[in-house]
Amino acid sequence: MKLLPLVLTAMFLLVSHQDKTPGQEPSAAAAVPRPAIAAIVDAYRAYRIVGLGDAHGNQQGEAFQLALIRDPGFRAVVDDVLVESGNSRYQDVVDRFVNGENLAPEALQRIWLDTTQQQVASLEIPELFTTVRALNASARPDERLRILLGEPPIEWERLKTADEYKAWEAQPTSSRDRFAVELLQREVLSKNRRAVAFYGAGHFFRKVVSQSIVTILEGSGTKVFTIWTNAAMELASVQRDVQSWPVPSLAVIRGTTLGRTGLAAYLGPNAGGVPPQWLAPMEDQFDAVLYLGPLSTMTLARPQPWRCAEPALPERVRRANLLRPGLGDRIKAQCVE
Repeated sequence: MKLLPLVLTAMFLLVSHQDKTPGQEPSAAAAVPRPAIAAIVDAYRAYRIVGLGDAHGNQQGEAFQLALIRDPGFRAVVDDVLVESGNSRYQDVVDRFVNGENLAPEALQRIWLDTTQQQVASLEIPELFTTVRALNASARPDERLRILLGEPPIEWERLKTADEYKAWEAQPTSSRDRFAVELLQREVLSKNRRAVAFYGAGHFFRKVVSQSIVTILEGSGTKVFTIWTNAAMELASVQRDVQSWPVPSLAVIRGTTLGRTGLAAYLGPNAGGVPPQWLAPMEDQFDAVLYLGPLSTMTLARPQPWRCAEPALPERVRRANLLRPGLGDRIKAQCVE
């Protein structure tokens, strides 16, 4: 287990879990920004798990994740990085890669290609993986970061029909959130380690239709510090001084104007219909909001279309059609010559 910094930011910890007085509704205060990376490092004084929820494809969010793991203060206290898109069947492969072993590209690709997320499958090695490998190259063995692959170990070669896929998906062991929790309990909590989880924000909701990583963990007694990466609401429309906040900033939102604002506003005008269970004040969903700049600076990266001649494309199309009828056909139609 890595050691924590000696300095404790007491105000940060108190505000993050201050409770309302029964029968009273205190007036909302202005959220106070802190340097984002320092605030996340401080959170590990009270939490073993930090969930950094992202908006998939948001380039500013992905850049912040890389900046976070590059930070020496973060690496001094955090042991593991849990990622959403990675088939846990290949945990030994990613362990070998980030610890410096040279592996064939096709062996590495199976980590992120053999998942249930065929709609965003990429042939490129994730920058997160290469960054961790580079950082570990100059670190002592006990200082190295480990990447944990969060998806259940699906075996695509055994699934031939949509019914077979649905039967696999219906198994309790195939629940993506449940699997991630069991992985954290086995590889992080039981070993007295600390982890950051990089997942889509929906996996960290506290007000949910059924369950999330956070509701399962907190239901078993493990508190999680959760962060919403803002990419769809102009925060300054709710709290005017946000426009002068440094980038990146992190603000704990319990009891603040940003916290009292409903999740629907954070999802933005193009969010579409969402389950009513989600429509709670943001402070009931997340502990903090990560500010990466005004909406005018946000950019979204779409997955690159595959070449029509790519040898792996037919298998990707087959899998996608098992996931959702017609999905693979749409992927094939988008390939480029």
